[in-house]
Amino acid sequence: MRRRSNGEQVDPAVQAARITRRGTVITAMGTVIAALIGGLFAAYKVGNDQGAAGVPPRTVTVMSTAPGANSPAGSAPLTSLAPTSGVPAQVRIAALSGIDVDASDPQPVNADGANGDIDLYFDGQLSANRSAIFRYSGTEKEAAVGCRNAVADDRLAVGGPFLVVWVGDQFCVRTSQGKVSWISCNDIKHGGPPSGYIVLNYRLFS
Repeated sequence: MRRRSNGEQVDPAVQAARITRRGTVITAMGTVIAALIGGLFAAYKVGNDQGAAGVPPRTVTVMSTAPGANSPAGSAPLTSLAPTSGVPAQVRIAALSGIDVDASDPQPVNADGANGDIDLYFDGQLSANRSAIFRYSGTEKEAAVGCRNAVADDRLAVGGPFLVVWVGDQFCVRTSQGKVSWISCNDIKHGGPPSGYIVLNYRLFS
C-alpha cells in the first residue's frame, strides 16, 4: 500500500466525494435524533391525555330540606297570626255584639248570637259558634299545642254554651272556618247594654 506523502496533492473530485459522504452521514444522524425526540414528545403527550381521561369528573351534591320536613309525622306546624312582638291581639266586645275570630282584624258587630261567621258573642255571658268553646288551663306559650289537643278531645267547657266569664279565664275555640284560637279574659263588666263589655286577648292558629 502506497502512503501519500505530505506534499502530494489530493484529487479534487475525491475530496468532494468525501465531503459529500460526511454531510450525508451527519444529515442522517440529525434525522434519527429528530425522530427520537419527536417520538418521545408524542409518547409524553399521549400519556398525559390518557391520565386526564382516567380521572373521574368531580361532582357536588346539594341537598335541600323542604319546609316542615322536621315536623313530627302527621302534625303540621301551627302558625300564630298574632303580632310578632309576642303580645297577643286584643279586642273589646260590647254587650249584644260578636266577632269573627277568623278575620285578620276582628271588629265587633251587632248580632243576635254566635251564628254564621260570628265565632264569639257576648250578652253578659260568652258563647261560641256551634258551642265550640273549650276550657283551657295551660300557659299562653303552650296554647298552640294545648288548644289543638283540647279541640281534638272535643270536651266542651263546663257551663256551655253560655259561660259566665271572669278575668283570667282561658278558653280554646274552634272557629267557623275550623281553625283553632286561644282566648283569655283581660277585662269584663257583666251586664247588658250599654255598659256591659268583655275584653279578650286572643291568638289564632292555623
